[in-house]
Amino acid sequence: MPKIRFLLPVITAMAGLVLLSLSARATDLVVPNPSIAPEEVVAIQMKALQFNDNPTPDFGIAQTWNFAHPRNRAMTGPLPRFAGMLKGPAYGEMLNHASHRIVQVPGDGERMNFDVFMETSRGQVLYFNWAVELVRGGEFDNCWMTVAVSMPRLAGQGS
Repeated sequence: MPKIRFLLPVITAMAGLVLLSLSARATDLVVPNPSIAPEEVVAIQMKALQFNDNPTPDFGIAQTWNFAHPRNRAMTGPLPRFAGMLKGPAYGEMLNHASHRIVQVPGDGERMNFDVFMETSRGQVLYFNWAVELVRGGEFDNCWMTVAVSMPRLAGQGS
């Protein structure tokens, strides 16, 4: 009898420190935690947006929302409004993009900035500035969460 091997595809963020199973349910979203480093926060969000509809439609948007700083949530939320913004013309290219590269920019101890270069599914390379900040107090105390993402700018053509 032939052996059947099952492979569970996973999304890895930062050397496999945080795993998001593609067979996950909404309850399996990665949640902010003080042990998650600033660059990992951006990596989790970018990987989720890259595979937005895996395992379910807009799972990536929900994962991204999970790491929105409380101040950011107040400006862009609730989740259905945030999803509409991500599906709009300004940020829609982030969904199901081909690849991305995250580069840390010098920052201070409370706020970190990253340059994100993202190749769209159509081969354009877009540039974003992504900022995360350490939350002080409340439910997400000592967690790094996204406070701002710049409008995308064309940075060239991809591979």
